Amino acid sequence: MAAALIPVMLLIGVVLHDVAALYGARGEAQTAADAAAKAAGLELTPYFGVGSDPRAAAGDFAARNGAELVECSLGGQDSFLWVTVRVSRRVDLLILKPEGASVGATARCYLDLNI
Repeated sequence: MAAALIPVMLLIGVVLHDVAALYGARGEAQTAADAAAKAAGLELTPYFGVGSDPRAAAGDFAARNGAELVECSLGGQDSFLWVTVRVSRRVDLLILKPEGASVGATARCYLDLNI
């Protein structure tokens, strides 16, 4: 009886590993998106801006955090601006999707230059 339960317990353990890997990758993707949005926003400010390319800054910070920049859009008017960043992060799974999966995250940075 106990010998029959060993493969079932191993399978459950592998599935739990994959679920934990997905949740961990999702958190890392969100961290990368937050950092990328903040970097792009700081690029736009006259106080902290060190360059004129917020998309490049977002891509750089996404890559530093193990993700790939999917989209970086800018918006706003006058002195109120925002940056929206979407990133994707690859995660390797054992059984749920052996060829690997991708998780995404979105972050937005708001800038009020009147302050």
